[in-house]
Amino acid sequence: MAQRYDVSLKALFLREGDGIMRNLLFGGKVAEYLATEQPQVFNRRADMVVRTEDGALHQVEFQATNETGFAVRMLEYYAYLVRVHRQHIVQKVLYMGVAPLQLESTFTSPSIDFRFDIVNLREFDAATLLQSPDWADNALALLAKGEPERALTAVIARLRAMQSEDQNWAVGTLLLLSGIIGMEEAVNERLKEVGVINVMENKILGPICQQQFEQGERKGRSEGRQEGRQEGRQEGRQEGRQEGRQEGRREGQRELLRELLTLKFGALPIWAAQRLQAASVEDLHAWTRQFVHCSTLEDTLR
Repeated sequence: MAQRYDVSLKALFLREGDGIMRNLLFGGKVAEYLATEQPQVFNRRADMVVRTEDGALHQVEFQATNETGFAVRMLEYYAYLVRVHRQHIVQKVLYMGVAPLQLESTFTSPSIDFRFDIVNLREFDAATLLQSPDWADNALALLAKGEPERALTAVIARLRAMQSEDQNWAVGTLLLLSGIIGMEEAVNERLKEVGVINVMENKILGPICQQQFEQGERKGRSEGRQEGRQEGRQEGRQEGRQEGRQEGRREGQRELLRELLTLKFGALPIWAAQRLQAASVEDLHAWTRQFVHCSTLEDTLR
């Protein structure tokens, strides 16, 4: 349950912005998103690790519940990330839980005095976040201090003014975040009333898809920049970025759909794996939509 909120929260911050929460959590403008998965011995994945423009590294964890032994988990993250990146990591936790904050922000022993910062979203005024031009702040206002219904009205007004692509992504994140305070159904009904429809028509799959697309696009941009530099021409850089972005987007969508199909139908037969590998972006997008409604693998990949 907690993982689906983590996915949506990460998706909020994977797009560019310069809002209140970004500056508070990251300490500056993000220049690079770094890998977050740790070795199997830890079996943990940090929520977000970024490098800001000043070269500093920041790890951000999103918590919707109080967790016993949480400070030790943060210490494990710190030790591993410092070993990998060989520099200090600034650690912050964004707490959005309904229950009063009880997370410990320190771990002390005869040899260690370890500490990190916890940002309690419940202490922030929703009105302040709603005034921000950053959608991440707007969506999080629903969980901040104030009247959720009033915040929802303001957020929906912002949604209606968005372009369709941005709107689909934003609706998905809003629906998932609303589940933290038990407002999923109410939010869904309000969105239907004003004619805002979730592209996936599903409050779980939409944000997950968007996160995969974002990861693919970032990978594509990186590959494109490398290709352009090797050729040493401006034309090469532009073409490399475009081709890399498209391929990265397709790869991210393919991996997501493969995982969803395996969860629903079991191990994929050879013919299905081959279809996925050869699929275009349009095919993958259509099949992901069909996955929500189809009851067989054949119908999904038709």
